Amino acid sequence: MKKVRNTYDHYYRYEEITSILKGYEAEFPEMVRLTALNQTPEGRNIWAIEFTDRTTGDYLDKPAYYIEANIHAGEVAGCMSAMYFLDYMFTNYKTDPEVQSLLKKYTFYMVPRVSPDGSECYLTTPDTIRSVNRLYPYSELMPGLQPKDMDGDGVIRKMRVKSPYGAWKVSDKDPRLMVKRAPDDMDGEFYNVFTEGEILDFDGYTVKSAPQKWGNDFNRNFPAMWKHESEQRGAGNYPLSNIETKTVADFIIGHKNICSIIDFHTMTGAYLYPPGIKPRSEADKADMRRYVEIGKMATQETTYPPVNAHDEHVPADARVDVGAFDDFNHFTLGIPAYTIECWDLDPRAGIPFTYPIMKDETDEEAAEHHLKYIQWIERENDGEGYLPWTKFNHPQLGEVEIGGIDYKHVVQNPPPKFLPQEVEKHTRFLLRHVKSLPMIQFHKVDVQHIDGCVYKIDAYVMNTGYLPTYSTREAWKLQVEQPIKVSLSGEGIAFVQGKQEQDIGQLEGYSAIVAQNVSVNGLSTEYDLPCEKRVSWIITAKEGTTLTIICHSDKVGTYKKEICV
Repeated sequence: MKKVRNTYDHYYRYEEITSILKGYEAEFPEMVRLTALNQTPEGRNIWAIEFTDRTTGDYLDKPAYYIEANIHAGEVAGCMSAMYFLDYMFTNYKTDPEVQSLLKKYTFYMVPRVSPDGSECYLTTPDTIRSVNRLYPYSELMPGLQPKDMDGDGVIRKMRVKSPYGAWKVSDKDPRLMVKRAPDDMDGEFYNVFTEGEILDFDGYTVKSAPQKWGNDFNRNFPAMWKHESEQRGAGNYPLSNIETKTVADFIIGHKNICSIIDFHTMTGAYLYPPGIKPRSEADKADMRRYVEIGKMATQETTYPPVNAHDEHVPADARVDVGAFDDFNHFTLGIPAYTIECWDLDPRAGIPFTYPIMKDETDEEAAEHHLKYIQWIERENDGEGYLPWTKFNHPQLGEVEIGGIDYKHVVQNPPPKFLPQEVEKHTRFLLRHVKSLPMIQFHKVDVQHIDGCVYKIDAYVMNTGYLPTYSTREAWKLQVEQPIKVSLSGEGIAFVQGKQEQDIGQLEGYSAIVAQNVSVNGLSTEYDLPCEKRVSWIITAKEGTTLTIICHSDKVGTYKKEICV
């Protein structure tokens, strides 16, 4: 790919992101609008950056592509992928015809860090955080083992404690690996293994994990079959009860030209697509086909496969996760949305990609995979990210051993040396994906002189984009998209036939065309719904009058064409 100006050898904190965004605003004031959508409880802005070539239309005058990251605060590689895309677009804008063309045709919206408070805490402390560092669902820390960096190395790992009733033992394959104790294991040293931390209200012998102190999961807080905390962990007090989730929902609802959505996450190496709330077979077949076809481009650029969130991501007997951002966009707003899970440690470590992705592992599989992680760290990351078991005098448990993998910087996010290759490949996909948005054009305009000052005007409006002008069949069913309207105006004209503004409904994209390779008879192309419609008027006008034809909808924007009679 072409050059970028910023470095990708570390994860950006809030102030660095803010500085970069303000730099783009200052350098490209005619193209960029930077807005603080809201302020978090800790006083950080939730930034939105909007950009397009405004010489070809304002932000709302074009179909728009929305990107966000860090609904899950600790998945910081997602934010870096979003920031890399911005970097690429602005660095190459003045010299790259492709970037120039995209900005002439489309508007881009981005919220690079939905949870700035949570991500800042994640990046500056040893803690892991799902979405934000606010106590929830309890208002105080609960009794039990609370994760904490006890040995002061900046990482919360595991600690093992010798015990006659320990459930773990050192593996015969590798002394770094702990494996489950068999029912007949009676001789040797045995251990119990816990998360590194301290025990609140310790009774001297019981070690039990405390409920998570920061239990909010923003990706369960959206109004898509939302369920209470008692049924869906992390759900929040009510849909959009968090300032961060309500802020992004309000932004998307308020920008009706958004045609596709990207939500950056981490850890799997897959492009997830809805539905997550019900089986794929119960969703619209045309929508599902489009997700898969676009997902093929993702695989070509990143190697990551398109994966259905319900059928292929979780086991069939697993609890269905509800309240997710992508389901909210697809089933409430009718906007197609991908959840990109960056960073593919498993295949890199030699663990095959299988479905469902989140299935439970056997004890033997878990041990094998853990060993492969350790071996990958040693082989590919110069050993950084793993600590051998090291003795430590725990203030409550006495002598323990602390060690294991740095989950945050190896498993959940790529080590910094692998970050550049991770963020770059997603930009390659985004540059292709945006071209799938609906694109309205005037195929042609015919002017027929009937008699004297009477003229017939035929305007042919077409959608040359892959997606339909209503984005999804789900939106069609919901009837949430406004129709395309075409109007004709000119000084002194009068309408003999045809309304000045006409409603032409919606236009299909070429994704609606059923194109098949037929082995015997060659290629076959069939389609039922129009990608093009004709709008006609009969008017009276003086010879030489300039006429303006305007095609507009909230979704696809505004297009103009001038003709002279």
